[in-house]
Amino acid sequence: MKVRSALAQSTMNRIVNVTVAAIDAGGEPSLRVNDIARDSEVSVATLYHYFGDREGLVVAARLKQFAGSTGIYYDEFSRAMNAAMTSDELAVVVRSFFGQATSQASRAIRFLRAEIVGSSRTRPQLATALREVQEELATKLTAVFAGAQDRGLLRTSISARDMAEFTLAIHLGSVLTDLLAGDEDRGSSLDPIFAELIDSVFLVKS
Repeated sequence: MKVRSALAQSTMNRIVNVTVAAIDAGGEPSLRVNDIARDSEVSVATLYHYFGDREGLVVAARLKQFAGSTGIYYDEFSRAMNAAMTSDELAVVVRSFFGQATSQASRAIRFLRAEIVGSSRTRPQLATALREVQEELATKLTAVFAGAQDRGLLRTSISARDMAEFTLAIHLGSVLTDLLAGDEDRGSSLDPIFAELIDSVFLVKS
């Protein structure tokens, strides 16, 4: 992996942030490399040096959006899971995590993730980058669930890796309930299912 100077990394971060703002404002079709270079206070040549081309720039911006939206709760979740010493404590943590994933407050994030994943179907570079992000999250979550299994709080009949992938799938797939709800402001239909799954499938009863 190429190691960049602090100045170079700072410049790249600034360019990506400007690109994310431009996509948020007008979508990908409105993105102009010259505008991004100007607003980032760099030359077009510098922009291409760091990102290769327009596609590389868009991929970097989309990856930042996706990684940020996906990683919001994971560090907090990991700390809380590692601190849980009883099944009841663990149940509270997991219910809260799934509740945040499907809450009305997270609705915009769910649609953003779906948009980015859909875009990756015809963009190999973005698809590869998303797989790397998801693999990193899956690895971290696997370690968290394995730790809970080692403490006797989660069943071992389901592998820690499968639990991790299920969790990621819920975060990506729960946008379906938003589509079914339309403009209606209602709680997620997944919440009672999560509660039943946590109590009857995952937890070891004390």
